[in-house]
Amino acid sequence: MPTNDNRHAYSGATRGVADRFNRTKMGKAARRSGYVTPETVTMWAAYVVTVLCNLLFEATRLGGTTSGEVANLMYVWFMPAGYVFSIWGLIYVALIVWLVQYTRDAPNRVRRFGFVALLFVVSCALNVAWLALFHFLQVYVGLFVIAALWAVMAALYVTVRRTMKTAAGRVPISIYAAWVTVAVVANLTTAITWAFDGGIPVLNELSTLLLVAGVLTVGYVMYKRFDDLAFPLVILWAVIGVGVHVAAASVLVAIAVFLLAAFGALVTFAPMGKLRASMAHSH
Repeated sequence: MPTNDNRHAYSGATRGVADRFNRTKMGKAARRSGYVTPETVTMWAAYVVTVLCNLLFEATRLGGTTSGEVANLMYVWFMPAGYVFSIWGLIYVALIVWLVQYTRDAPNRVRRFGFVALLFVVSCALNVAWLALFHFLQVYVGLFVIAALWAVMAALYVTVRRTMKTAAGRVPISIYAAWVTVAVVANLTTAITWAFDGGIPVLNELSTLLLVAGVLTVGYVMYKRFDDLAFPLVILWAVIGVGVHVAAASVLVAIAVFLLAAFGALVTFAPMGKLRASMAHSH
C-alpha cells in the first residue's frame, strides 16, 4: 500500500524531471515563450513518471507478477479480452496530444496552476498507485483507488468540456475517462469474484449482462448529453471485448453481449429521428 513516503518520492521525481528539462536549450527557449510554467512542467513530468512506472512495473514484475498474471488468477466474467487493453497505448499517445494543446494555451492563462492541472497530476498519481496495488494483489484497496481515479477523471472531463473547445483538448480526456469507467466496473467485479472465490453461478452470467447494459447506457448518455463520439466508441470497444472474453465460459452469454453491443450501437449512433421522419413521410 502506498505511503506518504511514496507520494513524496513521486513529487520529487516530477521536480527532478522538470529541473532537467529547464536546463536544456529547448527548456530555456520554451520558458521564454511562455509555454513553460510551473503548471505545464509539472503536468509533463507527472505524465512521464506515470508512463515510466507503468513500463517498469511490468518489466521488473513488481510484486513478483505482471498485471496480466494477476488478472488471470481467477476467472472474472465482466472483463475485456486481453487485446482490448492495448487501448492504454492509444490513451498515452492521446494524452501527449492533449498536453501539447494544453501547453500551447499556457501563455493565455492567467492562473499558473489551475484546476485542470491539479486534476491531471492527481490522476497520474492515482494511476500509478492503483497499478502498484494491483501488482501486489491488493484488489480491494485498489478498488477504492480506481474509484477515486474515476471521480477525478469525471471532474477533469466536465472541466475540460467547459474550458477547452478543440478536439485535441477534449477527445483524449474522453477516451481516458471512458476507459476508466469500464475499468472501475471490471475492478468491482474482480473484487466481488475474489470475495466469493469465483463468484456465484447464474448471478455471474446475469450480472455480466446487466453491467454490459449499464455501461452501454452510460455511453449513450454521454453521446446525447455531451455530443461526445469518443466516449461511447471506447465503451463499445470494451463491451465487444467482454463478449470475446466470456465466450470461453458461455457461448450463450457471449452472444447476448454481442447482441446488446449491436443494439447499443444502433440506439446510440443511428439517426433515429431522421429514420422516424422518413418512415412517417413514406406513409
